[in-house]
Amino acid sequence: RESRVKTHTQIIFVPHSQVTYWLPCRFLMSTPFLGMIHLALLISSTAAWHVQTPTSRWNRGHTLLASTLTTPGTPPPEVLSVQEIYRNVFSEFATSPDFALSNWGREPLIKRNVDGVAGSFTLEDVRDAVDSDFLEAGLGVTDARGGWKMGPVFQPRGDSYRDSKLRYTDVAEAMTAGTVVFNSAGAQIPKLAAVCFSALEAFELPNCLNLYLTGRGLTLSAPPHTDKQDVFVLQTSGSKHWRVFEPPKPSARATADPLARGKGDDELSLSTELGEPLIDVRLDPGDVLYVPAGFPHTTDTVNENDDAGTEGFAERSDADSVHLTLGVDTHIWGLDLLSLLQSSLCKAKLPEMRTPTTLSASTYWHLMRVPQSLGFLAHHTPSPNRATLLSHQLGEAALLAEERRWKNLDKSQVAEKLDGEAVAEKMMEHANAIVDVQRELYMEAIMDDGRPTMRGRPRMTIMRVNPHMNRIEKIMEEYLSWFGGDGSKPLSAGTASTSGFGGGGGKKTTAKKVKGKKRKKK
Repeated sequence: RESRVKTHTQIIFVPHSQVTYWLPCRFLMSTPFLGMIHLALLISSTAAWHVQTPTSRWNRGHTLLASTLTTPGTPPPEVLSVQEIYRNVFSEFATSPDFALSNWGREPLIKRNVDGVAGSFTLEDVRDAVDSDFLEAGLGVTDARGGWKMGPVFQPRGDSYRDSKLRYTDVAEAMTAGTVVFNSAGAQIPKLAAVCFSALEAFELPNCLNLYLTGRGLTLSAPPHTDKQDVFVLQTSGSKHWRVFEPPKPSARATADPLARGKGDDELSLSTELGEPLIDVRLDPGDVLYVPAGFPHTTDTVNENDDAGTEGFAERSDADSVHLTLGVDTHIWGLDLLSLLQSSLCKAKLPEMRTPTTLSASTYWHLMRVPQSLGFLAHHTPSPNRATLLSHQLGEAALLAEERRWKNLDKSQVAEKLDGEAVAEKMMEHANAIVDVQRELYMEAIMDDGRPTMRGRPRMTIMRVNPHMNRIEKIMEEYLSWFGGDGSKPLSAGTASTSGFGGGGGKKTTAKKVKGKKRKKK
């Protein structure tokens, strides 16, 4: 297939020997005559070659980047190296039955000294990215109530491009005051796009990557808060102290979003709402920490206790901290049982269910799980028909949430009343559509050659990113409309709402809730 992007078109040929060739064909398509030649070559080559795009599952697609020949128009070696490192990192998680069935969404996990992670992205890489592009960053700050918000890293010096542009000196100065956050950095910086691409192929679920920079010696770089994503914290440089806690009962503060506690105007009290930490560790270069969505965590770069038994744990960190947070975006895009149940009730024109946060903690967190028919989880749950499996999970979720409503019905009967097979197929189609757009987004970033995005104008990769984001938003609108929601309303579901955006657009968006909702400014 052809994969058209703004600046060039690439055809990817993979012979059966699995050697990948990239044929830049911008020139070939420049005239109708040459375009016909190109088409004839493409048709004649199909007998001995097959066209490969990064739509594969598991390791089938990883040769796309790993074996690419170093020719003009291909990713530079350092980007390919990062892609290979994180292909191994994420594949180890995704292929592990223990992780998929015991840790995912249920329990944090730490892996020490993972090969290749240390030094894979450093402050020098940050300097290169900031100097060569028009990037935006925020400074994590706390207010009087203790919630975490994003403040500015710098104030524009004037109206010109040069005066409006973030400089590395601004970043370095801000790091002494708090944590500098580059949201959605994986969509703009080639090395980080390679990380996202590897995670996309391993987990087969949408993702987003944020970059965090914290100066050494800060006693509190992020107060207690929760995120909407299952996150993989990748410590690439320096050290940071992390504490991860069991989620507080949602019913204790039923009006708060359990996936956005401690953000914006909400305060998550370390002393009254959280118990002893599940994990209390210092992450050093090469360490990887998995934190499920909704699990509170807090960080600093001055490690004040010795619970982890690490030498020098109580000492001031001797280097600035750089870590990547790869967030797997399921809840933001409605890829959990609760979203499916609420939207199915809307489609069936049945009354809305009770407020989810008033349910027991075990019931609420069960409903927040990603269905076993989606992404990498499906490989750990053998089933001849994924749609049937998801339909049964929908019936189980409905019975668990509201047993009285479905009295005398079993899960199959409940699923039938909710048109379970059809809504299951729709959810799987929706998930694949978002993954496909993100695959194109990250591939474009990986192939970025560093030139200005428009001839004669300054380099601004955000102009390349925005069309993809708009496509994803449109996919979400159409998905909600299918269930009977008002999909014509703009959505505020963000693709970069991990710890940087102060709550990531508020509560979960479902088919009912989208009505009358207006776009929030980021």
